[in-house]
Amino acid sequence: MTRALSHRGPDDEGYVSIGARLAEAHAYGGPSTPAELQLPPLPPKFIPGTDLALGHRRLAILDLSPAGHGPMASADGRLWLAYNGEVYNYVELRAELSALGHRFRTHTDTEVLLAAYAQWGRDMLPRLNGMWAFALYDVRQRLLFCARDRFGVKPFHYVKNGSFFAFASEIKGLLAHPRVPRRPHEPTLAGFLFHGQLDEAEQTFFEGVLSLAPSHALAFDLRTERLSTWRWYDVPEVESRPADVNAFRALLEDAVRLRLRSDVDVGTCLSGGLDSSSIVALTTRLHDSTAGSRRRSFSIVYSDEGLDESKHVETVAAATGVDAQVVSATAHDLLNDLPALVRAQDEPSHRPVHTPIGASCPSRTRQV
Repeated sequence: MTRALSHRGPDDEGYVSIGARLAEAHAYGGPSTPAELQLPPLPPKFIPGTDLALGHRRLAILDLSPAGHGPMASADGRLWLAYNGEVYNYVELRAELSALGHRFRTHTDTEVLLAAYAQWGRDMLPRLNGMWAFALYDVRQRLLFCARDRFGVKPFHYVKNGSFFAFASEIKGLLAHPRVPRRPHEPTLAGFLFHGQLDEAEQTFFEGVLSLAPSHALAFDLRTERLSTWRWYDVPEVESRPADVNAFRALLEDAVRLRLRSDVDVGTCLSGGLDSSSIVALTTRLHDSTAGSRRRSFSIVYSDEGLDESKHVETVAAATGVDAQVVSATAHDLLNDLPALVRAQDEPSHRPVHTPIGASCPSRTRQV
């Protein structure tokens, strides 16, 4: 399953098997695991009595050392976390948790998530500012707690069939499991073929494969084999008020500042429009001590005069001094890339690209 998702995390891999009758959790490594961790290789079969197995592929963004290896355990071994994403306000949360007596061994946001759950339980979710999908196992309660960020930037798919529960960032990870059938969900398929319907509903195009909705969480109790889901966030209603330019500028600047927290280079998509140009300008003006020193932008330009915005891209790049990476898109390129595109997206799409804003770039450059 993790091999099918290796493109999401090329820097490290890790596994753990846990069981109520096992004296301790058993951690394993693979070909991409740092040798200094000295983890035994993943065995063909897990130890008898295993109730749960977690696998993790890492894209290193914060604390690039092996200390950020996952799945990560809490210091007391009670909690195990498989985590995809970034909590941007982890610095502030770490300071708050340290004042409450928590001690940290790494500089990762992963360890902050573990401490936040130990301190506040499920009530930690509204405190998180970021994009994430995670699965956290509480050994003591034999409970798997999973959650997705407010707007579903990071994906989370799962299958529940009796006592069997499995999850993965992408559907192809689930299809690698022998107990997950490769059958289409015919009503969803018919809606797409006849009416062009595409929505963000729980049901996917695959029979039995569900998507955890944005701003939702789930819990799977291994004792009762019961699965429950709930919504943990709603967009609040606000009173209509006149636009406050200074307040908007402060909010935008703070949002960009938090997203510059990275131990690798930070990149920004630049179309030449108002929103992306504003973000590029802010990234070059803000200097966060935790961010990589290099600023890069990525742009796609078109030869069609009606679509060509290269002039605006060049203007912004010249004004900000950003290292601009520009490529041209053609129909020929799309046809060549189509097989890889279909595999990457798993499901049909109305658009050739379906990358949510804020998603990590496939290289070591993180995208704002």
